[in-house]
Amino acid sequence: MIDTSVIEQLKYDVGDSTAVELINVFVDESKKLVIQMLSSTDAAEIELCAHSLKSSGYSFGATRLAQTCQLIEQQVKVNGLDTEVVTLLKLADAQSKKTFEHMRELTQNH
Repeated sequence: MIDTSVIEQLKYDVGDSTAVELINVFVDESKKLVIQMLSSTDAAEIELCAHSLKSSGYSFGATRLAQTCQLIEQQVKVNGLDTEVVTLLKLADAQSKKTFEHMRELTQNH
């Protein structure tokens, strides 16, 4: 779920304690975006949330979640809120829970 090489690079760049703080902020803010994205019925809002999650996900090594959000962003742009988007939203929800849990585990070791 997580590209740990991205996390290791972050730790190298900013130090362990700052990396942990940044990861915790990422998880907290991303949880809010996931909730917003899942509860919205507005295609533009879902697209914006997916775009934000995609960008930050890649930055923090949450590659699978980022890829799913990229698909959501693209699908919403083309077809609006169709059944494929609903399926992708459910996938993003499941992935986010696993991803955030794994990231919290990574930060508890430091």
